[in-house]
Amino acid sequence: MTHPASQRQRVRATDSKERLFEAAMTLLGHRAPEAVSVDQIAAAAGVSKGTVYYNYGSKDELISQILDFGANKLLDELARVAAGPHPYAALKHMVEFAMDFVASYPAFVQLWMQEQLHADLATTTTLHSRVTDLLLQVLERLVRLDEADKLPVATTIFGAALFTARMRATRREDLARDQVVNAVMLTVDGLLATRPRATR
Repeated sequence: MTHPASQRQRVRATDSKERLFEAAMTLLGHRAPEAVSVDQIAAAAGVSKGTVYYNYGSKDELISQILDFGANKLLDELARVAAGPHPYAALKHMVEFAMDFVASYPAFVQLWMQEQLHADLATTTTLHSRVTDLLLQVLERLVRLDEADKLPVATTIFGAALFTARMRATRREDLARDQVVNAVMLTVDGLLATRPRATR
């Protein structure tokens, strides 16, 4: 069975992005971004330097696109887990997946945090807003929150999971995965103890 040329190009493009992402995360996990060149990322990914420059134009754009690719990788799985039938379990699985994602790609979170420090407000919100939106979708199936509390609660869960996962990636032996997941879920437990349950 043959596939249309456009489909083959999409498959190749996705495969190249995956390899560039994996290569960049490996290299940037050991060195600062300024110490890693496009040549090194391309070579580690098995992609020609010319192809990288043709598709991305510059190192800054390559890093930006790699961050977008990683964010989508994270968000796709979080969205899948968020759709689970039991909201408390879905939230817990979201936190667990975030922990495991950061353990696999600690450089992604490090890069993303650095980008937020240097970006203007219009460009800092994409990953944060998409994750907090997913969290709120699940929380609203579980507990009734005042409108003013929604974003702070979702942001607290997001920040606690992301930052603590990054701390764990530095080989902190006193931050065991399951203990950290349970600690993040204490926020949810507190809500359940003090707020009415959501009505279906």
